Amino acid sequence: MSLGWRNHSFYKGFQTDNALDFSKRSSFDHDVMLERIYPGRLILPMLQHYGDECVPVVNQGDSVTIGQCVGAPAPGTMAVPIHSGISGKVTNIKPILLPDGRMCRAVFIEGDRKRTFHPSVRPRNNVNVSASTVMGIVRDAGIVGMGGEGVPTIAKINRARRLKVKELLVNCLQSEPYADSDALILGEYADHVIMGAVAVAGACGVKIINILISKDRKNEITSLRSAMERSFSKYSGYAFNLIYLKPRFPQGYYRMVAKALYDADLEEGESLESRCGAVLFNCATVHACWNAISESMPLTSRVISISTEEGIRHNVQVPIGTPVSELFDTISGVRGSSKMIIWGNLLTGIVIDRPDMVPIIKTTSGIGIIAERNDAVAPCYNCGRCSDVCPEGLEPSILYKLINEGKQKEAVKFGVRNCINCGACSYICPSGIMLSSCIGRYRASLKNTSLSPFISVGDRQWLDDVSLLSADPVNHSEKRSAVSDSITLPFEGWESE
Repeated sequence: MSLGWRNHSFYKGFQTDNALDFSKRSSFDHDVMLERIYPGRLILPMLQHYGDECVPVVNQGDSVTIGQCVGAPAPGTMAVPIHSGISGKVTNIKPILLPDGRMCRAVFIEGDRKRTFHPSVRPRNNVNVSASTVMGIVRDAGIVGMGGEGVPTIAKINRARRLKVKELLVNCLQSEPYADSDALILGEYADHVIMGAVAVAGACGVKIINILISKDRKNEITSLRSAMERSFSKYSGYAFNLIYLKPRFPQGYYRMVAKALYDADLEEGESLESRCGAVLFNCATVHACWNAISESMPLTSRVISISTEEGIRHNVQVPIGTPVSELFDTISGVRGSSKMIIWGNLLTGIVIDRPDMVPIIKTTSGIGIIAERNDAVAPCYNCGRCSDVCPEGLEPSILYKLINEGKQKEAVKFGVRNCINCGACSYICPSGIMLSSCIGRYRASLKNTSLSPFISVGDRQWLDDVSLLSADPVNHSEKRSAVSDSITLPFEGWESE
């Protein structure tokens, strides 16, 4: 097993000199605790991923159980199933508006507090499974990128296979202040992360697994090292590497990873797979893959961080679909009726005003509660600090001005499509101007699908190529043989606890 020691990073971004100092890590970053939330109701949007809306497969009045599919992809669409995280009864199916502006149907479920599991959810006796079996499990479990991207994991695996990538990258670079849900997963479930990474690597057809982590995450690095050493003898043929990166925000975005590891400046539409020969998965995603493989548990819950400016912090295991208001009712000290509630992490999240109607979805990794912020305290005086920290090399103050003046074409020329909405410009602005919110909203309004690297690898037809959702790795143009997949993952001897 080889361990990487080189410190990697990209240019720009920022580090702070106060309690949010990403290089020193305040003491609260190590005060991690996991609580399990059992909500009384769920709101399950049928669109929690990149792609198309699912179709409800239950009706009002139906009884559902934990792990039961309540939303399935329509034929010929880019989607993965959605499952219930509680047992109870379907009370309604109606359209809702998500904070990010997407409208879709949602299944409303009232819990019965019995926590009854669907018969399909049970430990798998034999996890010595083939790569194609892993692909089928990942697809049917509804797993998507849980770092915020939301691309169906099966589609990413298929794209990696088609482009014959050489490396699998596990993204452990959660870098937003107060957000450490990934750190908890790494600290408590490092073995599952490693086993999930091996399973996904086998499905992708790669043998090199690189774990990307900030060099200051000492406890998590120790946990990963131990898990890698325990796993190394079982997974012969796989090379494990720890790759250390400098603590910086926004460290885990795929473009930043391409720059830090491969010194590649990705153009619009380029991907890690096509340019760098690597595929990137969040650590929470590979952990969810292992849960699906070992326990037959679809993606019904996730770990999120709840934080307040007073220092109250919780990491909770929460069923997907839980209304934000139910988190406040369950956890003492975080009721935020008079404060601003952020759906998502503090720098990249969205302010919400109806926590009773906004659910946790598959891509939600945090909820923040902070004091109401006033409007800008001063006009822009062209200090240039927003440009200094922009990891995409944009000039946010100019984009902000052009958008507000209605000069959309000029904003596009100045690169507004490349904004990743990281929030660094708003954070650093001495005038308190919400640059990121303005630019991010306008960028989203463009609805230009070519922004996503998922759909562009030199062929625009990949946008509608729903064969990426297939669990059969054999190309349609190839002749099928009796045995479609000879790759078997080396999990002999592993037993369910």
